[in-house]
Amino acid sequence: MITGFILDWIGSLAPTLIGLIIAFILAIFALRTLVHLCCSNKNRVRSSDDSSVTVGCAVFLLCSRPMNRFVALNCNCPCYIPRPRLRFLVRLALLLFAILLRVLAIILYATSKTNTASKATLAFACAFSIIFPLSSISLDFYQYRVWWHYRPSCDTLPRSTMSKKHIRYIPYHLVGNNRNDMHMGNKPCDTMSPDVKCRNRNLEHLIIFHLDDYKPQERWGLLPPSEAANYVGFHRTKAEFAISIAHSDFHPSMTPPQMLGFGVYFARSIEHTKGKARNAGALICAEIRMGRVKQITVNQIDTVRNSKAWWKNYDTVYYNHENDDRDEFCIKDPAQILRWVIVVDEENDTKVGEYRLDTEFEDTWCGCI
Repeated sequence: MITGFILDWIGSLAPTLIGLIIAFILAIFALRTLVHLCCSNKNRVRSSDDSSVTVGCAVFLLCSRPMNRFVALNCNCPCYIPRPRLRFLVRLALLLFAILLRVLAIILYATSKTNTASKATLAFACAFSIIFPLSSISLDFYQYRVWWHYRPSCDTLPRSTMSKKHIRYIPYHLVGNNRNDMHMGNKPCDTMSPDVKCRNRNLEHLIIFHLDDYKPQERWGLLPPSEAANYVGFHRTKAEFAISIAHSDFHPSMTPPQMLGFGVYFARSIEHTKGKARNAGALICAEIRMGRVKQITVNQIDTVRNSKAWWKNYDTVYYNHENDDRDEFCIKDPAQILRWVIVVDEENDTKVGEYRLDTEFEDTWCGCI
């Protein structure tokens, strides 16, 4: 029975904290009432004036988001800001551990040698309490879906029509300048320098941590064959076009002028999609199967301009610009695009503000709560 109670208590740490907070609030009110009854009339008026302070303290303890996170063991660590799935998995592991402890406690209660009524009562109470961590898991799953399965306000198409290549939308407030150099796990990669490149090819990582003027790979022609097969490219377009792509696929540009010929265009550098794209409103980061590649320089552009003649022998035209930041390439077939992530600009997406996702971590205290 004692072992079962210990396991039950460890699995009920969050409710214990909540109980302590409530007990502390009740003690404040009881002490204030006692002082109010024992003081003189003059002091009684003064203590009455202080009632708003007492109530304010109680409201703060009950309604403060940092306090709620503390008592619910819902850590708000900065490393979770760009990684909502990680927070969900950590919370899920803690809650499942709590449920496991309670199941063990139920077994110990039910098999103890004490009187039948006592052990049956404890076993039933412990079993009933499992409802609450299960409810917490349900709420966490909802929050996880809001973040991970996020859809911008401009996407009103049925979710069932989403392309299998579409990994996810990334809310705009998670990317680029929103990284904080002072927060461990939230700051940009330490390897982001002219001489040292991040080797992480995860599309979400590139968009979230390397949005500004970053080239995730060497020029295609400088890569070893093992890395050259698939390449990462960036495509900027209108928000409505990006939504259409998310629910179908890319479409080749077939209307002149097209500098590298007809096809789908991508830039090597995120920053320089701004100078190349004819439209703006959304950014797409995609992994592309390059296939047979025709490399050209500025003197050879006329051999491919406004043409698809190169389609016969090549899958991709790669333009080695004089400034390697401005390299770009054109693929002939959207089937070469394997997967992508999309960021819709703030002016085209009101849901971040409506869901208050942009203020989710603003009340972070002591780096965590």
